[in-house]
Amino acid sequence: MQRFRQVAELVQKRIDSGVIAAGDKLPSLRRLAGETGFSVVTVYRAYELLEAQGVCHSRDRSGFYVASPAKVAQHRMSARMPVMPPDDVRSLDDALARLPFHARASAAMLPAHGLVPEQGLVKGFRRALLQTPGEAGHGLVELAALKAAIVHRAGQRQAFTGQDGVVLTRSAMEAFNLCLDTLCQEGAPVLVESPSFYPVLESLRHRRIKAVEIYTHPTYGVDPEQFEHILKSTGVKRCVLMGVNRVPTGVTYSGDILARLVRAARQHEALIIENDMAGELGHGELNTLSLKAFDDDDTVVQFGGTASYLSSSHEIGWVLAGRHAARLIANRHLAGTHLPHVALQAALADYLKSRQVERDLRHASQALAERMRQGIELLTATSSGRVAVSAPSGGYLCWVRGPRHFDSMKLAMTAGHDTFDFIPGPFFSPAGAFSNFMALNFSAEWTGARREQLQRLVAQVLGVEVGHA
Repeated sequence: MQRFRQVAELVQKRIDSGVIAAGDKLPSLRRLAGETGFSVVTVYRAYELLEAQGVCHSRDRSGFYVASPAKVAQHRMSARMPVMPPDDVRSLDDALARLPFHARASAAMLPAHGLVPEQGLVKGFRRALLQTPGEAGHGLVELAALKAAIVHRAGQRQAFTGQDGVVLTRSAMEAFNLCLDTLCQEGAPVLVESPSFYPVLESLRHRRIKAVEIYTHPTYGVDPEQFEHILKSTGVKRCVLMGVNRVPTGVTYSGDILARLVRAARQHEALIIENDMAGELGHGELNTLSLKAFDDDDTVVQFGGTASYLSSSHEIGWVLAGRHAARLIANRHLAGTHLPHVALQAALADYLKSRQVERDLRHASQALAERMRQGIELLTATSSGRVAVSAPSGGYLCWVRGPRHFDSMKLAMTAGHDTFDFIPGPFFSPAGAFSNFMALNFSAEWTGARREQLQRLVAQVLGVEVGHA
């Protein structure tokens, strides 16, 4: 049994026996760590598990408390429910895996685990947990040190802002959603690139915000003249752009194009919400310039986070909001949004200010460049040049165009688990365009099994047998 589950079981027994009553505060992280001999991190994970099960709940700046008697009784009742045999569970998993093919597509959007080494960050997190008072672990505590580290890293890419203009969130997409809810007017359209980062499109759909598409060239990106024409002719005042290591093409706009886009938005009094989630994942030089680097009056509000290069367990998001920060913070408070644990904020603050992050990102950049090269070579050789492939300058996705008759959505519905995972092209368009396109994630190492999966995918795209692609 995993250690944190052992701790959770111990606490549950104390609750069941009445040693800890409903409404009582659970022992602090350090106290229970001392009692059990396990680490503070293990105890924290145990409390998180119990909270997810409804056994306890956390209170801002206070700690964890046993849930109300009704909820504890409900948990006991659920604990007595029959458990499915392992074979039935596996059958259910297989059935579910065949139905929501979009779940596989969503998984394909994530970079390979361990792309950036995290050993140093994990040690820092453990150290920060030991040093964090129990009452400061939850709620709306924002560490100035983390804001300072974010400002420092932004400054290295010539995006200059003050700490007061930084808004922290639990993830990059939460940061984007906060921007939408705060800065976009109800019923007003938003201009998006096409193809676009599809979680952004999902957020727009969820809010019933109409997306106006602007086509982006797979090599050069957005045409600034077309961008200005759309702003002028439609009156759109909000734009979502991704100028660095674009998803899914991997293109990074030139400095001239970035400057012209910002200038056009300023001239027409439009606001750019810049997606910088992949900004740190170039295949060459680090510290690539973004739209925010050409902004001196908060025409650009940039959101980003650690999800693209660190695991979800160390995820955090932020917005470089400038003068818009006060509105975002007020909206965040109204929504009752919790911030990441203070210990995680402290660990990330130290990590982002250290030289280690530069070394880690350089290692990830080199690994991505090599894996992308190998994947594109294999793709080109396997298809005998019958598919068109983008030439990414960064990120971990490759944009692929198949034959005209190819339908990526149909293939996604029928592809087996022995086929290389892909994201259908229509996912990246509000209008469902790009039916013969797909995005491939090349961030993982190229094992023999992955090579065979990619060859099998190419054969299905071309409608031939494996070995004849």
